[in-house]
Amino acid sequence: MSPCINCGRLFLYDPERVVSVLVDPETGRYPEPSRRHHAVRVPACHFCVRAANVERRKRGLPLGYEGDTYADLEARLVQEERWR
Repeated sequence: MSPCINCGRLFLYDPERVVSVLVDPETGRYPEPSRRHHAVRVPACHFCVRAANVERRKRGLPLGYEGDTYADLEARLVQEERWR
């Protein structure tokens, strides 16, 4: 669980599958090419990814992955609770 890079809302996610953005920890922005080696990945929540995809679709740009990145984690957590 961590905050979304865009809206700051806390959310659960699968760290191996979540949509994330490269950020330069020094500037808090997308890294300049010379600073990419310092960049870290920061996750984006499904609400922000869906909203961004609406705009990207209008502009003909590739979409951020929405798929089962978020739903799979919720389903696994529910399943684990049933086994306890």
